[in-house]
Amino acid sequence: MDTRAIPTVAAADAAAAAQLAPPPAIPKDYEDHETHSGAWWPSSLWQELQAKRRSLDLPCPGAFEHLHKEVKGTFLTAHLFDGARADITKMLSPNFQVSHTFSLGSTALPSSYMFNSVFMNEKSFLQGTLEMDGSVQARMHHALSKALTLKCNAQLTAKEEQCMFQGELDYQGDDYSVNFKSINPWIEGTGVFIGSYLQSITKRLSLGAECIAQKPTVDMEQTQMALVARLKDADSVATVHLQGMGVAQASYYQRINEKVEVGAELQMAATKSRREAICTVGAKFDFHQATLRTQMDTTGRVSMLLEEKIFPGFTFTVSGDLDHMKGESKFGVGFMLEG
Repeated sequence: MDTRAIPTVAAADAAAAAQLAPPPAIPKDYEDHETHSGAWWPSSLWQELQAKRRSLDLPCPGAFEHLHKEVKGTFLTAHLFDGARADITKMLSPNFQVSHTFSLGSTALPSSYMFNSVFMNEKSFLQGTLEMDGSVQARMHHALSKALTLKCNAQLTAKEEQCMFQGELDYQGDDYSVNFKSINPWIEGTGVFIGSYLQSITKRLSLGAECIAQKPTVDMEQTQMALVARLKDADSVATVHLQGMGVAQASYYQRINEKVEVGAELQMAATKSRREAICTVGAKFDFHQATLRTQMDTTGRVSMLLEEKIFPGFTFTVSGDLDHMKGESKFGVGFMLEG
């Protein structure tokens, strides 16, 4: 009997162990060479950068056009009126409302009537306005996704030069925002085109840039760059806006407490034709049944607006504006009725 043909138990175990043994180790220098020369290395670096970026947990800086939003909220320039004014609003459904606005006795504008309708839901916002002279204004916001919003504004009047259309795309990322808008675009490439980018650098600081390209005719084009820096914390916001052509804007907002907010804005222009600066200071006071806004600037203009809720659904409004340099004054009284 030939015993060489029969494998022993020890030989069988050795063969099994050889099959389970790991492959020879690759030298480290060769492995590093493969890592840095492989086609997937740029994507790996990008993933590492994104992971580092997410670990910083930076906030979204908000829209570029809202850089001075907090300061503008303390001012009353957009709320001033003179003469008599009445606003009547009716909620027809949780998503739809209509309003009527009557204005009489204004020294700057003729008496007017305006009809306004608003529809909104979770993704869309639609607003239409019809004025007494036949002018129509429309505005639409629609959320294409959680971060991307499409916006359109249009205005139609009897005067062709006052008609306007604006299309806009706004993207709000985790720590940045991108916006692109076009005003009166045409097939020939004319119009105004604006692109902006705002990036959070730290939890408080954000930096951004804006490019404006104006092309009124095919043969004429003008471009302008703007740079911004914004420093924000829980109760204050400081913003610097360099608009080019020697124009700069700086603003500061401070929340004193839950009822008092103050803001200041400085606008400067230093060009070959003019050198001037205007400083505006405003304050907003929220009381239990009323809101008071006050404002003054270096041109000698002092303004005030009081909105007081007499009872639920009825608000009484008083507006006053005094320009010491021009010797002009305006006064307005109105009410807002909601039902």
